[in-house]
Amino acid sequence: MALGLQKSSGTGGLSMKKTLAVLFLYMRVKAKGKYEYRAAFWLDALSFLFGYGAQTLLMVLLTQKFDTINGWTPFEVMLLYAYTLASYTLANALLSDVMWSLSRRIRTGDFDQTLTKPMKPLTYEIVTGFSPYYFLHFFLALGMVAIGVTQLHVPVTPLTVLQIACGILGGACVQGGVLLLFASASFFWINNPLTGNFYTNIRPLIEYPISVYPKFFQVLLTTLIPLAFVSFYPVQQISGRQDFGLFPPVVRHLSLPVGIAFLLIAYAVFAAASKHYKSTGS
Repeated sequence: MALGLQKSSGTGGLSMKKTLAVLFLYMRVKAKGKYEYRAAFWLDALSFLFGYGAQTLLMVLLTQKFDTINGWTPFEVMLLYAYTLASYTLANALLSDVMWSLSRRIRTGDFDQTLTKPMKPLTYEIVTGFSPYYFLHFFLALGMVAIGVTQLHVPVTPLTVLQIACGILGGACVQGGVLLLFASASFFWINNPLTGNFYTNIRPLIEYPISVYPKFFQVLLTTLIPLAFVSFYPVQQISGRQDFGLFPPVVRHLSLPVGIAFLLIAYAVFAAASKHYKSTGS
């Protein structure tokens, strides 16, 4: 018997208001549960921060070794990295566990339990996989954004703050969409190759100006997989740099709408792919 993912059988779906209430309540409880074992919490947090801090230091040292990278100054490249990291942490706080564990849960039959819950399965997967550790990385990334903005002498105005916020949120939507698309493959492949390490390996592509890549990759990262809207275009919105390649300057303002549209497309793909799931008892 094929099991759909629209709602659990017999219980009906929760309203949007109740779903959001359950979402935030569960996240709060899970965050408190993580913090209950304070020593383990801070050790994990420090290990995460050390890892990203080491990457940040390496990036700074590499960029300072050169005057520019395809015309981009070291602090502009720092902003690329900071935007990428900030949006990555937001997307991963909610969706990393979906990408990492969905294939295993389908393979073992544990996904059947998700289908019995009184909320949409993706919502349940998100709230149960919520990871508060990523917000520590988010604040690290915001600190890097502040340093980059200061060193580039970008005027800090309400508009600048809004542009930064929209750029990071748009980037989070894009990266969240990528995570959902990769997770969707789990409904077709028992051992999904498009998880974890695969995305970790391609993400560094957008930590540097995509204009250093061939035109084909610039078009690919702007259209089919719009990772250029994570950092490359929104950073130019506040820095004033004009490096758009084949695309019009308006692209620097489109991170949020492109991100939302891409996330909705990814959700539709996930919903369609989920219809291929069959219960272990079918």
